[in-house]
Amino acid sequence: MTLTELRTLYQENQLIEAIIEPSVQDGTWIVEFRHAHGGLVLLTDSEGEGCQYLDLDVASKSAMAVGFNQVRVEEK
Repeated sequence: MTLTELRTLYQENQLIEAIIEPSVQDGTWIVEFRHAHGGLVLLTDSEGEGCQYLDLDVASKSAMAVGFNQVRVEEK
């Protein structure tokens, strides 16, 4: 889901938390959100491709742009 779509879900109290975790590509991070009805929702671009970040701070800023004040970082 795009940032705009995720903001809407957040405003509707449909998202529980923001999570950043390592991508399958070494050295990059993805941003996911835990949905209130279960499961994870991936932050994607307008083409539907998962957003990948080289920098953890930039990934955190994207997660917080949805509306969260804190982000959980999973380091595997």
